Amino acid sequence: MVTTFRPQTMQEAVLRELRRRINDGELPPGTVIRVDAVAAALGVSRIPVREALMILEGEGLVTHRPHVGFAVPSLTAEELEEIYYLRALLEDEALRRAVANATDADRAAAHEACAAAEDALARGQVNAFSDNGRRFHAVVLASCRMPRLLRLLDGLWDATETYRAANKLDETGQKTLQAEHQVMLDAFLAGDEQQLVEAAELHRQHLLAGALLGTGPAADPPADPS
Repeated sequence: MVTTFRPQTMQEAVLRELRRRINDGELPPGTVIRVDAVAAALGVSRIPVREALMILEGEGLVTHRPHVGFAVPSLTAEELEEIYYLRALLEDEALRRAVANATDADRAAAHEACAAAEDALARGQVNAFSDNGRRFHAVVLASCRMPRLLRLLDGLWDATETYRAANKLDETGQKTLQAEHQVMLDAFLAGDEQQLVEAAELHRQHLLAGALLGTGPAADPPADPS
């Protein structure tokens, strides 16, 4: 059997690079992203840059405002706390239903995602750790079998994606997050609803504390002179 690999398009290459720079903190919250500057830096035309930015806008990683252009969204401490409060309300119910509805396939997928996060952390790959950590949460939550609730939760997660806690915490803090993933996994595998909810609450507190390290006073980005 011959495997055919589809070459990466220019838009996909730009999208991947911009997403990496945002997640790595090279483009911190509040940064205005100039289309012309990105195109020149990457040696591409404006078209794939704008297309990539529109995709990132849909993911919540950038915003677009008239006379300003695209920017990495900036949240105040109060806004982050509100988002995490809403997450707690929705996630607790989703986790209870996840325990009741989980299949062997769900449990295996959760175990694999948690192991992948552990491996990434051991290799010092912080973004991969964050990606697999979110995948672990997504797998567990998806077991609730409530698609509308999951869409709401996805939106709340996306809203804080530029404030990834693991990128703000030191190695000890990152290891704490992974230890909490393991506690959550053990509770999920054991079908212990109360332990899972309690572990998730402690984990959210640490995620919020890490995210708050990246906040500052809310400020409007400067107008785009072009």
